[in-house]
Parts: sequence; C-alpha cells; structure tokens
Amino acid sequence: MSDRSNENTPSHAVMRGVIVGGSIGMIASWFGYEPGKAFFLGIVCGILAAFTRIMADRFRKK
Repeated sequence: MSDRSNENTPSHAVMRGVIVGGSIGMIASWFGYEPGKAFFLGIVCGILAAFTRIMADRFRKK
C-alpha cells in the first residue's frame, strides 16, 4: 500500500480548491457570466473553501 499521510496537507487543499473553483467558474460562463469574472470568482471561492477546510481540520485535532 502507498503512504497517504501527506494527502491532506494544507497546500493540497488549496490546490484542490483552486482547480475545482476555477472549473465551476468556467461552467458558470456557459450560462452568461463573463468568463474572466466567473473564473476569478470561482478561484476565490475555492481558496475560501480550502481555508475553511484547513481551519476545521485544525480545530478537530485540538
């Protein structure tokens, strides 16, 4: 089995947030949102979601 101890590091959470948020933002552009604005807002929301996940993990460990 592979070692998965580093799978949930904060940098991985932020990268997942950026990728998923940007993707959702680009999907929003299919429905009339401006592509640049949708992409930017998706990335910002993804970063905020990642930081929420990081803080929840830190509080859970205490």
